[in-house]
Amino acid sequence: MKSSTQVFTRLMDAALLSGLVLGNADVKVFAFWMVSIMVVLMFMGLLVMTPELAEKIQGRSIIKKAFGVLVHALYVAALIYGGFPILAAMYASAASLIRISAEAKLAPQVKP
Repeated sequence: MKSSTQVFTRLMDAALLSGLVLGNADVKVFAFWMVSIMVVLMFMGLLVMTPELAEKIQGRSIIKKAFGVLVHALYVAALIYGGFPILAAMYASAASLIRISAEAKLAPQVKP
């Protein structure tokens, strides 16, 4: 079940990325709104991140982490190429803040 969900997610990523790069104006606008919703949800996710979720984000294998970073980089590149540089900056900021926040949640707490 988990594998089929990951495949579906990556197919949706590929569809949005190809829409941003190869699509006509209407397809690019649709992809813009889909990525905009993703960015809003990513920022909202920062507010509700728990240590368990941080462990799930940071506890992946190095190959999965590298692939995740590659997908984020592809989104940023496709958004810039598609003519949406401000959304690309917001997406990159949200993705970076999620990784930083997950790292901070897992850092050992030092008590004075």
